[in-house]
Amino acid sequence: MSPKSTPMSTTRFRMRPIQAFIALGILAILTLPFAHYHRDKVSSYFQSSYVTTDLSTLHVPHASGGLSEHLNIPLTLEARLHYLLSRPALHQWEAELPNRHGCPFYTYSRNTYFFHDGKPEQWEQIGPSEIRRYRSKIVDYLRGVEREGGKLVWDHSMEKDVPLENRRGIIFTGGEGKTLARMKLSLHMLRNVLHTELPIEIYHFPDEMQDEAEREALVSEFDVRLKEVSGKRPDGKSWHIKNAAFLASEFTEFLYMDSDNIPLIDPAKLFDSIEYKQSGSVFWADLNKDHPDNAIFRIVGKTCTDEHWPAEAGQLLFDKRGNNGLNLAILHLSNHMMQNPDMYGFLSYGDKDTFRYSFYALGLPYQQAPKIFASAGGYQTQGGESSLDFCGHSMIQWALTPPSALHDPSYHPPPAFLHTILAKHRNNLQPSKLFSHIRRPRLDGISEPLLVRTLYEFTGDCFAVTLKGPDGALDAENSMGDGQGVDMVQLKDVLGNGHVWEALEGLTEDFVKINQN
Repeated sequence: MSPKSTPMSTTRFRMRPIQAFIALGILAILTLPFAHYHRDKVSSYFQSSYVTTDLSTLHVPHASGGLSEHLNIPLTLEARLHYLLSRPALHQWEAELPNRHGCPFYTYSRNTYFFHDGKPEQWEQIGPSEIRRYRSKIVDYLRGVEREGGKLVWDHSMEKDVPLENRRGIIFTGGEGKTLARMKLSLHMLRNVLHTELPIEIYHFPDEMQDEAEREALVSEFDVRLKEVSGKRPDGKSWHIKNAAFLASEFTEFLYMDSDNIPLIDPAKLFDSIEYKQSGSVFWADLNKDHPDNAIFRIVGKTCTDEHWPAEAGQLLFDKRGNNGLNLAILHLSNHMMQNPDMYGFLSYGDKDTFRYSFYALGLPYQQAPKIFASAGGYQTQGGESSLDFCGHSMIQWALTPPSALHDPSYHPPPAFLHTILAKHRNNLQPSKLFSHIRRPRLDGISEPLLVRTLYEFTGDCFAVTLKGPDGALDAENSMGDGQGVDMVQLKDVLGNGHVWEALEGLTEDFVKINQN
């Protein structure tokens, strides 16, 4: 008799609610330590910021320097001033650790920058009571502007009587002797070579521009408007004329240029750039970096970081409407700093720092030009003798990013300005070697981390761009392999050997003659 067959038995697994709860609890216990110690990565994952980042736009820096959005500080002047007054007022030793971490001494030769010499001892003397005094003075000054009828926040009524074509233009300051002679070279480039149609205003003090024939010649030849402002200081320093000009001008948007700055592109193109559209202001980098112990960071309630390079004010692009109209308050606050050199003179190096400090004080973002500058000069000594060594004396500042290059990481802007910071102080230079070459870091993006290997320094009376360590080119001997290095190129090749280069080459003799007089 065959054995009785039985059907195959099956078992169905059913998890009861209490079992599911226990299982989830065990899973949580196992994963919570991981989630805690890697909470930044976990948070970033769920936010998916790295997933949505458009890598093709990383070559364009974003406007930065303002308050973090999570603070929820309204974009109003009252809210920003209230926040400034509420910030902790710290001793130097209390802020030392975070500031020196954000701005480490081992980068950018902070301790060798000439302006920092002897300053740390002075900065340390500013304690909590002094910090509160600085902040109160800021508020008092701005309130005083309002009491006298001035506006701190831009609004449309400020341009209702200004024709559309006069709302955007170029501003120069100064008008005597060699300053005026060099300015004429810049005006020649603007009107006769680059053919800009932007209106141009020249601001001067009452005791300047008194020659009527000279005034008429400037107006007729270069189509400029001459504007007079008061407030010349007894010591002859005139940096603060910039602030006075910016506030007096009816331009809502303007490009400012120093008189010793030679334009290499039509500035009108800069107003259409991506960087300018982001924040309504663009500043070009200077050669130094901030000192972490500078008391200004405790005054404005900010930690020192390498997020920004200090700006040089040989050129700047500005929109008074920016930051919900608060960019106008930036100009007033900068004016306050310039009018009080006893308070800010040892915290800032001239006018160039006061704009940036004002943005910091109000917690507002601003934009940097996307590329660090190059050194321009030639193979001659500071006295004009031919040399096998390159001597730089001027700065090449690059243009900005046009909308067409938003998704082109390989795009590099052309030279926009030739700022003759040292060349104007040199005699007997050979015109043919005046602006023959430029020296630049190979990787020169403003946020490029490898710029810490590129040293900007004055060597004697020459301006040098040098490299710390071996070259990074792959085919270089003992290469670091990181791609960074310093390249020497002819300026005519960078400019394209076209009409702009020919015009620049043609004015070198005039530039040298100005210095001889």
